[in-house]
Amino acid sequence: MKNTIELTIAGTDFKFNVTPTAHGDYVDAISRGTISAASHNFVMRTIDDSQKEQFKKLLEDSPGAPLQVAAALRAEYSPELTITVKK
Repeated sequence: MKNTIELTIAGTDFKFNVTPTAHGDYVDAISRGTISAASHNFVMRTIDDSQKEQFKKLLEDSPGAPLQVAAALRAEYSPELTITVKK
């Protein structure tokens, strides 16, 4: 399963191809406390190949952007579920 998510970032539309493996690797990495590196790796692994260079430039000019982009991708890919425990 691959989920293409399109985000408008600083006025430009970017497509990300999020897979269960990429998402799982990201969640595993952030659980180990490597949030900045995990976020950067996640967004760079999932950005559409045709936009990779343009996206790299945006990241160079925008400190903290990988964290924001990764959060938006994760929220869209894995939305919050309402879970209730019945007794």
